Amino acid sequence: MSYLWILLFLWLISMPITYAYPLYLLEKDYLHNEPLATEGVDAIVILGGGLTDRTMHKRPNLTVGLLERVRFGAFLQRESSLPILVSGAGSHLTCTEAEVMKEVLENEFHAKVEYVEDRSNTTHENAKFTVEMLKKSELRKVYLVTSSWHLKRAFFLFEKYADTIEIIPIADFFYVEKKFVTGLDDFYPSMSTFYYQHRIYSEWIKLIIYKFKGMY
Repeated sequence: MSYLWILLFLWLISMPITYAYPLYLLEKDYLHNEPLATEGVDAIVILGGGLTDRTMHKRPNLTVGLLERVRFGAFLQRESSLPILVSGAGSHLTCTEAEVMKEVLENEFHAKVEYVEDRSNTTHENAKFTVEMLKKSELRKVYLVTSSWHLKRAFFLFEKYADTIEIIPIADFFYVEKKFVTGLDDFYPSMSTFYYQHRIYSEWIKLIIYKFKGMY
């Protein structure tokens, strides 16, 4: 009988419905941002998101999540001709996220990177060091490209340092466009559920920590 309870518990925590509403709360404020209204926009900022050694290349490559950000940034540049700024150092010993992002953008997507911020290891540092570069380059309005679940925290931190710089947070796609899911698939067990739970609840924990620190 105890095995049945264990199986029931595993089934419950592996259903996509367990993260749908927390994810919706992270995404909902940015669902309708228009990514191609480029009037007055000065640049496209793409945030780093990790490197991986699981590759046939001779050096680290972008994670799937970071590749999605880079691909969307390249699309925005093709549509707008805006300059790109890449941001991220990361923890890899041989190269920075920004360096690899620049290589992929220019060599694979043929998108020119004008600015490279390669000192930041956290989203907080992304915001601080990137805004310093934006101010120095007199860029006053930018797209902030990251993953949909990361937009809320990234936008908050960039706004903290931005002063007069206008930040437009956007993502390539959103996972949840309504408060509650209704499809039967949302009740089927899925291994990917644990990945999304990790991402989503990590974001909420960090936002709660910011709240207790009085950062907002």
